[in-house]
Amino acid sequence: MEIIPYLEYSLYEMFHMFIFWSFVGWCIEVCWMTLETGEYQNRGFLNMPICPIYGFGVLMVVIFFRPISHTFFPLFITTGLLCTTFELLVGLGMEKLFGARWWDYSHEKFNYKGYICPKISILWGLGCVLVVRIVHPTVEMIIDHIPVKVGLGLIVIWSVLIVIDLISSICAVNKLNNRLKQIDEISKVMLLSAVKIGENLAEKTLETKEKYDKIIEAKDAKTQEWRERYEHIIAGKDGESRFAEIRQKYGRIVDAADFKVSEWKEKYEKVIGARDRSVERLIKAFPQLRSISYSESMDTLKKKLSELSIRSKKGKNTDENDETDISGQDDE
Repeated sequence: MEIIPYLEYSLYEMFHMFIFWSFVGWCIEVCWMTLETGEYQNRGFLNMPICPIYGFGVLMVVIFFRPISHTFFPLFITTGLLCTTFELLVGLGMEKLFGARWWDYSHEKFNYKGYICPKISILWGLGCVLVVRIVHPTVEMIIDHIPVKVGLGLIVIWSVLIVIDLISSICAVNKLNNRLKQIDEISKVMLLSAVKIGENLAEKTLETKEKYDKIIEAKDAKTQEWRERYEHIIAGKDGESRFAEIRQKYGRIVDAADFKVSEWKEKYEKVIGARDRSVERLIKAFPQLRSISYSESMDTLKKKLSELSIRSKKGKNTDENDETDISGQDDE
C-alpha cells in the first residue's frame, strides 16, 4: 500500500488503526459507565461497538506526535492538549448539529462550560503516552500481518456497516428531537388551556365578589330597591329560567374545556410513553444528554423512560419467579 508523504501511513493502515482504537475506546467507555451506573450501557453515538472519537484521536496523536514519541512529559502535555481541544470541538459541533449536549463535566472542578475539564485532560495525556509508547507499535505489527485481500475485504464491510449505522443513528436523533418538540408543544397547549380557564374563573370570581361587596356595603335606598328587584326576579319564573340558561351556557363551556384538556393529556401520555429502542439506546448511552431547546421535555422523557424500564424489569422478575414456582410444583 502506498505511504502518504508526511503521514508515513497508508490509507489502508490508517483505516484499520481507526477501527481498532474506536473499538478499544468503546470498551473503555462501557467499563467506565458500568462502574458508575452498575449496569451495561451501549456507549457511543453509533449502535456498533465503536466510538469514532477515540479512533480519530489516536490517529492524530500517532501521526502528528511521532517526533516526540520517545519522550514522556512533552508527549503527555501536547497530546493532552490536543485531545482536550478535539473533545471541545466535537462537543460544540454535535451541539450545533443536533441541538443537544452529549456529555457534561459541570460537576468536575475547573471545567469549561461542561465540555472539558483538567481531570479528563490528564487522563487523555496518560492514555496517549501509554498508547504511543507501548500499545500502538504492537497494533501496527498486527495490521502488517493481516493478508491484504482480507484487510481490503474488512475495510469494505466496515465501511458499509458504519454508513448504515451512521444514518440509523442520525434518524434516531431526529426522532428524539421531534418527540421532544411534540412533548414541549403539548405541554404548552395544556398550560395555556389551564391558564385561560383559570384566568376566566378568577375574573368571574372577582367580579362576583365585587358585586357582592357593593350590595352588602351599600345602605342607601337605591341599593335596597335593587336588592328587592333582584330577590323578586329570583322568586319569579322568568328569573329561574334565566339563571338556568346561564348555568347551562357556562356548564357547556366548562365541559368543553375539560374535554379538550383531557384530550391533550391523553395525547401527551401517548407521546411520552411511546417505546423506541433507538431513542432509548441514545439516552442510556449518554446519561448526561441534555437538549438545548427542550431541556424540561428531555428531563420529563428521561424520567418516564426510567419508570417504564423499572416496570419492565419488575414484570420480567415476576414472570421468572412465577415460572420457578410452577417448575417447583411440577417437580413435587
